[in-house]
Amino acid sequence: MKKILSITLLISSLSYASSFSKNADKDLDKLLNTISNRYKNFKTIKADFIYSIESKAEKINEKQKGSLYVKGNKFRLDISDQIILCDNKTIWTYSREVNEVQVNTYDPKKAPIRLDDLFTMYNKGFLSKIIETKKEGKNDIVVVELTPKDKKKNYFKIKLTIDKTNQTIIKSQVYEKSGTVHTYVVTNQFPNIKLEDKFFVFDEKKYPKCEVIDLR
Repeated sequence: MKKILSITLLISSLSYASSFSKNADKDLDKLLNTISNRYKNFKTIKADFIYSIESKAEKINEKQKGSLYVKGNKFRLDISDQIILCDNKTIWTYSREVNEVQVNTYDPKKAPIRLDDLFTMYNKGFLSKIIETKKEGKNDIVVVELTPKDKKKNYFKIKLTIDKTNQTIIKSQVYEKSGTVHTYVVTNQFPNIKLEDKFFVFDEKKYPKCEVIDLR
């Protein structure tokens, strides 16, 4: 679940940092509002990404490819040997390796970051600041750091890398207090594609002999 929610966050040149230096807060607020409004206007979105997790303490350094589909508060994550589906009422976690699905009642209030907060969380309990601006080709790139005001969170900061020119989030990093860093690099984004509601519901018929563990 953390993977999904960290993703919808779905983030060292100072070549023109001076353009923000005079009124950084105002410019940052305007940028984040623009990004927020753009994503909220999408009826659906598919995002292909590369997910990596790194922990020096646990000697973990892994990388996986995946795809995330979102329609309102419905979502579907397909990554490695797992598929996670949610129709905003029920969440199914399917393991390809053991052909097993766990079924739970979905409670967005228990999630560390809610999907409907994904692109507006910067003004809902976060302090935000620009930490880097740079050029990548002809595109203007801005790196934003979000710090949660609630110090009880299991993470202490989030970094979003934003393509200001195309008004898209291209990379996000979640830094946990344990030292683990989750990084999502978005490789493709496809807004407003057709997604039926049933796409977000687990269909047992498509997985013969699948063991169903209902934990509701």
